[in-house]
Amino acid sequence: MRILVAYDGSVSAEAAVEDLRRAGLPLKAEALVVCVADSDLVHSQTTAASAVERIQSYFPQWRVSADVLCGSPAKELADATGSWHPDLVVIGSHGRSGIRRLFLGSVSWELIHRAECSIRVARLGGSPNLNDPIRIVIGIDGSEEASMAVRSVAARCWPTKTDALIVSAVQTLVPVTTSLEASTFAQEPAYSVIRDADERLRARLGNITEESADVLCRAGLIATTRLVDGDPREAILTAAEITRADTIFVGARGLGRMDRLLLGSVSSHVVTHAHCSVEVVRG
Repeated sequence: MRILVAYDGSVSAEAAVEDLRRAGLPLKAEALVVCVADSDLVHSQTTAASAVERIQSYFPQWRVSADVLCGSPAKELADATGSWHPDLVVIGSHGRSGIRRLFLGSVSWELIHRAECSIRVARLGGSPNLNDPIRIVIGIDGSEEASMAVRSVAARCWPTKTDALIVSAVQTLVPVTTSLEASTFAQEPAYSVIRDADERLRARLGNITEESADVLCRAGLIATTRLVDGDPREAILTAAEITRADTIFVGARGLGRMDRLLLGSVSSHVVTHAHCSVEVVRG
């Protein structure tokens, strides 16, 4: 596995390095620490070297190196992912240092949209105790992209007692109405059509969540499912908060009741509002 770590010495970048230890990453991998220098090249090289040393101490069998680049952080990091071809890019949710500024909405946001690989936006929102079981939440909607997120989780090297909660939501097309209006609307032909469509989707998602849980259980995780009615964005975030999840996994793009849930709706909302790390999975 090839992992690119965007690092600028900020608190957020430090969190991204610490987060690596609870990401289910393999014992053997190749990691590249990328710093984008502002003007002080020596300081940037020292900063990058410190990150390399710490990552190497966490993962002794990894091959870790560093690269210091000059220019626009978003462009240089995007170019680095294009030339180095990582399987995963890890970046803090925001940051500020003499090297340059990395924050969600610019560099992180651009990488999420432009990179062809998975992106992990790191936050230390889970348990502060490294010995506590890792807890993850996976949002699925029945799409191939969501299934890819499940497969990505199953392929990782998780410690024993890792908990995975699979969350799916049925967002009905029935309009919000008063009790009297609801009673009247229930007599309309459109109501039965929507109700039947909701039931079919609920049954389909129920089957998919159970199949996904079986995949994760075979991979050694403790997997449970939750199928709810409501907004999938809030369902995923609520589940992560209740379970004190370390990471939320979502597909980069999926299918939903409105035909498409592109990055910019569910995935982007989760990345922006989650208290914990979010990994946007791409093949």
